[in-house]
Amino acid sequence: MTEATKLAEMTKDQLIKIVDQLQDEKKEQAKKDNASVYERLSKVDVSKFVDKKNGLNYLSWAKAWGLVKSIFPDASYKLREYPYYTQTADGNYQQIGTHDYLRTEYGVEVEASVTIKGETYSSKLYVMDFHNRALDPKKVTYFEINKTQMRALTKALAFAGLGLNIYAGEDLPSSDEKTPQRKERVTEQELIEKARKSKTQYGGGNELVTDIVGLEIDGDKQANAFLNQWCEKDQKNKNLYKFIIKNQLATHGMKVGA
Repeated sequence: MTEATKLAEMTKDQLIKIVDQLQDEKKEQAKKDNASVYERLSKVDVSKFVDKKNGLNYLSWAKAWGLVKSIFPDASYKLREYPYYTQTADGNYQQIGTHDYLRTEYGVEVEASVTIKGETYSSKLYVMDFHNRALDPKKVTYFEINKTQMRALTKALAFAGLGLNIYAGEDLPSSDEKTPQRKERVTEQELIEKARKSKTQYGGGNELVTDIVGLEIDGDKQANAFLNQWCEKDQKNKNLYKFIIKNQLATHGMKVGA
């Protein structure tokens, strides 16, 4: 009797049982594969590849990546891409590409991920100084960003099991000389923060536009009339209003007539 004949003679419940069994076996094998990644990488002696800087141990990204590729040739890595925007002539904001970093008012963030045998490990890092404090985002150069990206990659590999023990003291940011900073375009997060802080004269005071929009949404006619005139005065005002509505940035709690 052929396998096809056997399957044809089985009941629906029997077929479902076989499918469930195959899925369980597949999940179990995936667990074993993932476990083997950590087990193999965590057993690698990286001590002979570790360098010292400022009295602390660190594993360079090139050595870490080389070790992983020698064990898992199909391993791959990528850097996260963040969208960025530019302001057009009519005041609108349009996405024109991506950056492999995110510049915010708090610092510059990067993220690297590595995929080994179908499992992905990732790490986010801010560009930091030697006190592990985020550097001023306005002064960070792409040279420092690239160094941090490679540190994030090394840390992602540590999450997969390679040299995890050396992170008890953390790896180190670069102390190399800075290179000239290139001009950056605004990111979506920066636009949101700017919109939240935007103010205009209203009701005898300098008020947040998000508060005034909140009044309008709550049914305040005075706020509605003001915003209609305010948007007509300047296209940028109108674009800001639309941006606040689109991203649900309106705030509530401001007293009517304030």
